[in-house]
Parts: sequence; C-alpha cells; structure tokens
Amino acid sequence: MKLNQAQIQEALLCGQAIVFDEIGSTNEYLLTHHQTLENGSICLAEKQTAGRGRRGRTWYSPESENLYFSILWHYPNEEAANLPSLSLVVALIIAESLCAQNVDDIQIKWPNDIYYKGKKMGGILLESQATRNSLNLVIGIGLNLGMTKVDETIVTQAWADLSQYHFDRNKLVCHLAFELQKNLKIYPLVGFSHYAERWQKFDIFYNKPVKLVTETSEIHGTSLGINEQGELILRQGETIQYFGIGEMSLRAD
Repeated sequence: MKLNQAQIQEALLCGQAIVFDEIGSTNEYLLTHHQTLENGSICLAEKQTAGRGRRGRTWYSPESENLYFSILWHYPNEEAANLPSLSLVVALIIAESLCAQNVDDIQIKWPNDIYYKGKKMGGILLESQATRNSLNLVIGIGLNLGMTKVDETIVTQAWADLSQYHFDRNKLVCHLAFELQKNLKIYPLVGFSHYAERWQKFDIFYNKPVKLVTETSEIHGTSLGINEQGELILRQGETIQYFGIGEMSLRAD
C-alpha cells in the first residue's frame, strides 16, 4: 500500500506531511525548505535516489519496500547545546515503538543504529541548518520493512528487515511521527537523563568487547553502556573512558 499523505497528516501534532513518489533525499528537501515549512513537518518518499547515511555513506532506498522519512524541528539557539544526544532519543523511540508493535529482539547500536536479531535494519541521520535565532534540525530515518534484496556495492554489512510482520507503513509512520514529535518537544525540558535507563535496555554491545573506529585509529575495550549524557562508557583494563557522539563508529571486536 502506498503512503497516504492525508492519513499521516491527521497523526501529526504539528507541521505538514509531504509525500513524494520519488525524491533525491527527504533530508535534503527539508534542509532546503526549512525556512518556509512549519515546525514538525515530515517528508516521506516511496523511493530515494540519493538517500544519505552517516559518515557520507549512501542509504539504499528501493521503491515502496521500506520506510524513508525525515522530520524538521526548529530549536531556539539557547536549546541547541542540549541536542548532541538527541539522536539516541530518536533511536529509543523507534525501538520502543517497534516493541509496542510486538516486534521482538530489537537492539540499538550506539549511538543510533537500529538492529533486529543482531543485524542492522534501520538508521538515523541528523543534519541541521543554523539561522540567527534557531537551529533547524532535520532527522532522517530509514527502516527496512520489506526489503527483498540489496545492491551489495552499497550495502556492505549484514542487514535485516521486518517483512515477517507485514507492517502497514501508514499506520507505523503515524505512530512513529506522533511519538517522535511528542518527545522532540519535551527533550529540551527533561534532557537525556530522562531516557538513559530506557535506552540501556536495548544496548546491543553492553558488557561486550568493542572497538571504536575513527579516521586514524582504533580504540579497543569493553562497552559499559552509556552515561546520563549519552556518552559511551569504555573500559580498558582498569581505565574508564567516555566518548561523545562524533565521527567514530562502534563495532564488535
């Protein structure tokens, strides 16, 4: 069933729903039009021809098989300092929403990749445009709901989808959009500490050997989860280190 703009619009707390059959990138659309779109507006597409992932990667976006959407949120500049851990909150809301739809064995890989039965099935990309008075944040989300095959030149890691659950994409995105908008509104008031314990329950690498991969090095240790700022806690022998979200990738060691 195709995405239904009117049905999705009814589920929103604010903003407008915009649905495309095909677009380069839902993130790029909202970044380009952030000045004229209302807070909370959501852009969805049946297919992306230039979908983006973290660290400059391509997000594989075949037609009508999965869910690709982005949400625009305007934050006043005084709230921008509280936003680095927001991507963890988005991952948590997605994980909890899928659990509420009776999906089992959902995990999160720090900071914000969604895993199903130990394989990646969703990703999140936050991008922003700053103005004089606000930070215009765009949150892009891709979820593999019914992917039959992949382009192996683009998708180079083990992947999973949720095809066995036969999701109604409209109902799922309505639920996700409502929950995300609700939490985007309250996040600056409560901070990440409000979510940390809930996030920890989904941590795929908790108490496991991991490596942090940066552009120039690898850091090995044991993941001890996250703290109330959303930082990764890494034990190396008797030493405990904390790592903020940035240009690094967490992997199994």
